[in-house]
Amino acid sequence: MHRTKFERLKDDLIGEAVLLILKEHGPITFTSLANRLHTMANVESNHERKNALIAAEDEVRQRIAGVPHDRGSVIGDYNVGRIRSLFKKETLIPPDKKH
Repeated sequence: MHRTKFERLKDDLIGEAVLLILKEHGPITFTSLANRLHTMANVESNHERKNALIAAEDEVRQRIAGVPHDRGSVIGDYNVGRIRSLFKKETLIPPDKKH
């Protein structure tokens, strides 16, 4: 839990970018967030904030590259496809079966 000042600034700027997207009634996606961070970095004059914005954008773009195209199958870091098979009708044990 020992986060550096730079990491906290980066998180704050990601939050600021999300709020700006929400104010414009835009969709909150990794792509829209990365684009907003890029736009913010282009106009930022403070060197420290600009570096944090660039780092935040890189972090979000890395996340985009790591997310599969079937976004419905991922919740957090878990692949739902592996879990669903447990709840399919074929895999459920009938209530009358004794072990």
